[in-house]
Amino acid sequence: MRTLTVRARAAAAPAITPDIPRTRLTREQREAWVMALYLGGATVDEIAFVLGTARASVRQMVMDAGLARHRGARNIDVLVIMSEVRRAGTLTLREVAARIGYSEETVRHSIAALGMTESVRRLFRLRRRAARRVAVANSDLTLEALTLPTISQRRLAAVRVA
Repeated sequence: MRTLTVRARAAAAPAITPDIPRTRLTREQREAWVMALYLGGATVDEIAFVLGTARASVRQMVMDAGLARHRGARNIDVLVIMSEVRRAGTLTLREVAARIGYSEETVRHSIAALGMTESVRRLFRLRRRAARRVAVANSDLTLEALTLPTISQRRLAAVRVA
């Protein structure tokens, strides 16, 4: 007797048909897609990911076409950066960058452009010092009495007599 087994398939996400064909593109087609996507505002990394090509080749196609680079086109909100710096408990620029999604270098350069480097450095230094003091104050250090031997029980230093 034969037993039939049925495998239950997990409910798969509906298949999305991308506009960009996943078949081999000719060089002209790839260049056309790169130009269309780049002029549409996509970054070189995004285009390389979508087309499945190397980032360097996409960058080269953009440069060969003589298009203006998107570099620096990202609007950086310095007010958000400074509000995160002023937020209680913030101790480093790395924390600020992680919270708002910018790189640490972007945060550092933005603060420098505002002329706030020394002020922010001083603020973080004071906060770290205060955090250390709070940590020490909250630690449960118990001082126990040490039992010291009396003077008569101590060993006397050996004296060499010649």
